[in-house]
Amino acid sequence: MRRLTRRAPAYAVLALALVPLGLAAPAATTAASATCVTHDSGSAAARVKPGSTRVDPNALTAEQVSKLGSPAHGAALATGSVTIDTVYHVISDHALSKAEKGRWTRMIGAQTDVLNESYAGETSPTAAATAFQFRQIGIDWTVNPTWYTMTPSTTAERQAKAALRQGGAGTLNIYSANIGAGLLGWATFPQNFHDQQTSDGIVILDQSMPGGNLDIYSEGDTATHEVGHWLGLYHTFQNGCSATGDQVADTAPEQSPAFNCPVGRDTCTKDALVDPISNFMDYSQDSCMDEFTVGQAQRMGDSWTAYRA
Repeated sequence: MRRLTRRAPAYAVLALALVPLGLAAPAATTAASATCVTHDSGSAAARVKPGSTRVDPNALTAEQVSKLGSPAHGAALATGSVTIDTVYHVISDHALSKAEKGRWTRMIGAQTDVLNESYAGETSPTAAATAFQFRQIGIDWTVNPTWYTMTPSTTAERQAKAALRQGGAGTLNIYSANIGAGLLGWATFPQNFHDQQTSDGIVILDQSMPGGNLDIYSEGDTATHEVGHWLGLYHTFQNGCSATGDQVADTAPEQSPAFNCPVGRDTCTKDALVDPISNFMDYSQDSCMDEFTVGQAQRMGDSWTAYRA
């Protein structure tokens, strides 16, 4: 289930082993599956890479979802009608050379392309188009070894975001760094913006962008996944096979997250549907994830209108 329009990365896809920003990576190897955890009592969601020792302190429960609340259902926003200004904050542990900045600038451009393809429904014949397109309005460069390896809910994260964040509720701030604890990324939910304005945005492992060195997680879909959370989506396996599921009617129920690309997987056998392993809100490898559903597009639009517009 490869993307229809995704271009080949401009850089070699290398090993999953973590390599500091700007340095050469080792030869390519096969990566294992990723996991996603939540923290801060349901205020954010995080995705972790294989081998992480990160413990899930607050898995998103039905009660936490209830406390977050849901946006009112309204008329569907027109395809591509919302342009999200997007700022990238590149954090490193050393002053980047001109060549290093050039490499990251090209990767960021490719990441923005991936977001636009994914949210325009250009990645699969069954993918729904959403209301959203992304306009890259800036890149800033910060040298801070402590922020470079930040993890969720830490002083380092709070300091970095307080110092760097730009714009209001509708500005997407993407923080790129060699984040710690084996994490691939995390995001805040839109319901929390007015209570946690300075923490709003998504954080991604820098090498997860197109051309990074994380093998099956270097096509840019960590950002696609985390932006989905930022726009109000839950995981496809939220609440397992429960009828309420992820609060989106047209995503197939799924008992547990899918890893790699297990075509035909079916963990909820009481219905006639197989697991939605190609959905951006599952845990599949990047090449397997290629669609949002119409219902997810509607929920993101409702969330935008209620919390970010």
